[in-house]
Amino acid sequence: MTIIDTHAHIYPDKIALRASQSIADFYDMPVVLDGSVGMLLQKGAEAGISRHLVHSVAVSWERAASINDFIAASVEAHPGKLIGFGAMHPNHPEMEKELDRIMALGLKGVKLHPDFQKFMLDDPAALRLFEAMAERDLPLLVHTGDYRYPYSTPERMARALDHVPRLRAICAHLGGWSVWSDAWKLLAGRENVYVDSCSSLYAMSPEEAVKIIHRYGADKVFFGTDYPMWNLTEEVARFMALPLTEEEREMILHRNFERFIGEEEA
Repeated sequence: MTIIDTHAHIYPDKIALRASQSIADFYDMPVVLDGSVGMLLQKGAEAGISRHLVHSVAVSWERAASINDFIAASVEAHPGKLIGFGAMHPNHPEMEKELDRIMALGLKGVKLHPDFQKFMLDDPAALRLFEAMAERDLPLLVHTGDYRYPYSTPERMARALDHVPRLRAICAHLGGWSVWSDAWKLLAGRENVYVDSCSSLYAMSPEEAVKIIHRYGADKVFFGTDYPMWNLTEEVARFMALPLTEEEREMILHRNFERFIGEEEA
């Protein structure tokens, strides 16, 4: 079966392990994998994963351009294996120009992490970014939810989506990391809202995970690993243990995302 991992962070080899350690420290977790492209491809192949959506986060606007160059070069070096989303920051002084460059580089969307980037999802600057993305039909992959911080709450995400309803958004971690039981109440049922499964299945029973998936709709969910934070083979096994129908499983593993980025279904 085709498996597309729709949530993988990658970094240049010289900083990959240090960047992975920084993420692990943020979440008070041990480092599992090193964040390099090479290890992603190796561990992905071992797990039976066909392709990965790769991205990184611009913690300041000055870093966006170099990250976008790196992501684009990585995708070009591994055709058929990697799909890229660009980096952006709401404070970027030439936001629209860099969005246009993201598109010219062949990247398919934009990744944001408000808790790392220290902006509120419903800030005016964020809303301007979302409006510019919606005008270009550039989808958003956004970290959503963290009980420790105010930046990425599902409430703020809902307000942003109310303001920019045309924005296609993937709200990571089943819509709200660590606040799963509340996130769906605010985000489910929206036409342009999708969620991914990464960094969520470890925290709940298979039955609870499927209840949340069904609240969003199996056609609105993507499979993701959150590389380098987890063992990819174990993440695939967690997903395969969910009591889903075979049709739902295939939708979530690849068909939904293929449709989302405009590819024909395999």
